Amino acid sequence: MSPLRAPLGRRPSLEAAQRIERMLDRIECRAPPPEKLRELRAVEALESIATPNARAVLRALGRGTPGARLTREARAALQRLNQGPAARDPVADH
Repeated sequence: MSPLRAPLGRRPSLEAAQRIERMLDRIECRAPPPEKLRELRAVEALESIATPNARAVLRALGRGTPGARLTREARAALQRLNQGPAARDPVADH
């Protein structure tokens, strides 16, 4: 077991958990299984669409299993949507 996995068991902040998972993915050179990749891409698509219906689906996904990657990603997408365009596109101000 990688030492990076220990903090995940202590329920770190969303940002910390995402960073740890990205590091683990790079270290272990693993891609998510196809079904997980489809889920993550769906969250990205819903965030891009940003309609009331898309937001409702993201809210439903965000109520999923606590700690699950899909739940965290949906919540993060909603948070970015609620913060406005600058939160989604760092070059929007330039």
